[in-house]
Amino acid sequence: MPGRFGVSRFVTTIAGGLCLLVICSTQTVSQLAKGQSRFLGNALSSGMPIHADFGKYWNQVTPGNAGKWESVEGFQGSYDWTWLDAIYNFAINNSYPFKDHCLIWGAQQPGWIAGLDSAHQRTKVEQWIDTVGGRYGSMSMVDVVNEPFNGVPVYKNALGGDGKTGWDWVVTAFEWARKYCMKGTKLLINEYNVLQDAAVTTRYLALIDTLRVRGLVDGIGIQGHYFEFKSFAGSPNPYAYSVLTLKANLERLTATGLPVYITEFDINEASDSIQLANYKIYFPLFWENPGVKGITHWGYKQGDMWKENGYLVRSNGTERPALQWLRTYVVRPIPPALVSPVGTTEPRNPRLVWRTSALASSYRVQVASNSAFSSLVVDSTLADTVNQLSPLAASTAYYWRVSAANDSGPGSYSSVAVFRTGDQIQAVEEFPGQPVQFALKQNYPNPFNPETTLQFTIPAGSSTSPAASAVRLAVYDLLGREVALLVDEKKVPGEYRVRFNGSQLSSGMYICRLTAGEFSASRTMCLVK
Repeated sequence: MPGRFGVSRFVTTIAGGLCLLVICSTQTVSQLAKGQSRFLGNALSSGMPIHADFGKYWNQVTPGNAGKWESVEGFQGSYDWTWLDAIYNFAINNSYPFKDHCLIWGAQQPGWIAGLDSAHQRTKVEQWIDTVGGRYGSMSMVDVVNEPFNGVPVYKNALGGDGKTGWDWVVTAFEWARKYCMKGTKLLINEYNVLQDAAVTTRYLALIDTLRVRGLVDGIGIQGHYFEFKSFAGSPNPYAYSVLTLKANLERLTATGLPVYITEFDINEASDSIQLANYKIYFPLFWENPGVKGITHWGYKQGDMWKENGYLVRSNGTERPALQWLRTYVVRPIPPALVSPVGTTEPRNPRLVWRTSALASSYRVQVASNSAFSSLVVDSTLADTVNQLSPLAASTAYYWRVSAANDSGPGSYSSVAVFRTGDQIQAVEEFPGQPVQFALKQNYPNPFNPETTLQFTIPAGSSTSPAASAVRLAVYDLLGREVALLVDEKKVPGEYRVRFNGSQLSSGMYICRLTAGEFSASRTMCLVK
């Protein structure tokens, strides 16, 4: 089926002649972030074999150079799709989300386009976007414009220049991408050096808003190279940007409601210990923000890196300590968000409330009389996200925090909140007490996409028989087929919340069913994508 410009839109299947490529499945070992609501991916190089251990670690794919226009059409009208086809087919065959990089960028564009007049430049850019959009119909995402601040293309004016919006050339590129990419492909903007300076973040937000009000952008890319946060330790003029500033500006971007993706992450350090120390600082900055929906490393193999010391796997196949830490870290729950009390005056027996954390099975709550938590007055572990405290001292400031845990261990603590007690004790009966009956509440939100929360209660037994109940919580399609098993274990009396992620399911109606002994209850849920 020819496209608008007559270039073939069929995806070519790689066959023969590329003995270096590994295009078969590599999913013999679970990826680091398998089954989670966000991906942990990596880039693949042109001219290099697709590493056989890729599926041992990563569950998303980006072509490092193969998708750039210069790589495909170095000579006008002559297309070489070899490496981009190989990487795309590898991703699709293994069910990895594929993000193409990139359609428009001032660097690594074909040199011949600078010699065309404005009208022909415009035609060729539209043709390029049309061809890529049709050829790779199953791509999940695409960087439509890469580095609009730092990599302005020579054909900017051919696409409208600044124009009325100040960004007409970017708007034009996104309009074509929306037109020619298959429905469901997420269109991303991508830039570096965004988070160190609030003024740059503000400018980025203004560009994003220009696209968003026109329905043209689906996600925000931040490149995440080491030099965007901290200089190489061996450099003569080392620097480090404020982590608090980086975090605050990231939160401004996630507050838009658009998913944020860290698109080209690396920690370029030759020393194992220095690389590990910086992974522990900068990777959680992104992974622990619920608005960040994926992180793509920019290479992982020694000898196949843009930044030579950013590798995680040595040439002999052994793992650097940062990768060993990463494997453990990403399967633990992220810190919960504290709801209340935050900066308020409370009764002496306040009720602490926090949000559920994905992957969590329990929570540890600490309350202290100082912000260093060296004087603990509460240190409790519980399954619920609510903790009714016994009376504390009157007219005193208290600090509290929560961490989540699962079978892989505890996650990091949340941010710290403070409250001050008054001199009153509120009647405990005003707060919810111990459950007195089995119950399965309606999921929330409902409809949902792709996550929702399921809540159920297990009542206490008699005073002489308070034993735990065998609980099974599962999700079924309308044909009665089980599509997810969420709980299958004994539970002590209490109220429980479980997160369900339906990203692998199709839109439609599903049934959630709770069984505990002779008790059974069901709720209908609606997944809308």
